[in-house]
Amino acid sequence: MKKSCLLFILTILIISCSGSDDSTSENELIDPTDSNALSRVLIMPDGTQSNQGNPPSPSANSEAPLVLNQVSSINSSNGSTSPLAFSYSNVNGNLGGCYVQVDGAGNYFTVPYNSNSASSGNSQLPLGIPTNVDEGTFCVNFCVYDTNGFVSNIVYTCVNVLRLGTGALQISLSWNNNTDQDLYVTDPDGEIISFTNTQSSSGGILDRDDIDGYGPENIFWLEDAPDGTYNVKVNDFENTSTPNIFYITINGSGQSRNFEGTTQNGSTADVVTFTKNGDNLTFIE
Repeated sequence: MKKSCLLFILTILIISCSGSDDSTSENELIDPTDSNALSRVLIMPDGTQSNQGNPPSPSANSEAPLVLNQVSSINSSNGSTSPLAFSYSNVNGNLGGCYVQVDGAGNYFTVPYNSNSASSGNSQLPLGIPTNVDEGTFCVNFCVYDTNGFVSNIVYTCVNVLRLGTGALQISLSWNNNTDQDLYVTDPDGEIISFTNTQSSSGGILDRDDIDGYGPENIFWLEDAPDGTYNVKVNDFENTSTPNIFYITINGSGQSRNFEGTTQNGSTADVVTFTKNGDNLTFIE
């Protein structure tokens, strides 16, 4: 039987992350309760626009969309992606996008919705947290708008940032519901790191296995990650009847890459294979 545990957290080497504020040293941890500092470094979806001030107020009429957060708080970590799951309804026309603001920050984000939508449905907003964010909690204010410009009510989700292992190479898993998903990484020696084998002879370590949902799960090499080929998989341990949307974040050699996929019915998703050669990571897609 699996055990939910934080196996251990080591003193770690912090690597620089693209998108960091220029005034922050690569070795300086960012306090997630510093709303403005955190807002400057969050990794948002492609097409996001940052704006000064506060987002537009909710529309005071019956035609405005409605939004619900599917969870009021989630765990995440440095170097991970936090999926903020929500449902929307009463959309008159297509969903236009969402407004997102770190609570207390002096700016907000406009995130476009890039596909057709029904009048109601479920979705998620992936927020990337750089490797040099410290442990702590921040909250996000969130609302949606439709293509007619009507703005929904505001909901709030708080993110509890755990300080997990990073360094030479970090691979993190998160997902959009309270099911049990598992991260598997095969190292260049062919050894599989997972909840059944939490440390490899090459130095790879699983320092968090999550069974309560949303993640994160985290595998890292503190230093001297071996050269060669790595493979990343995600398994639906819970054998769910509905799809689970997951996010893989890979940090190393000055790069940060994100991958999205789904599992269902106990399937194992083959997410990505990449090679490490010195300071270079090459992804095979």
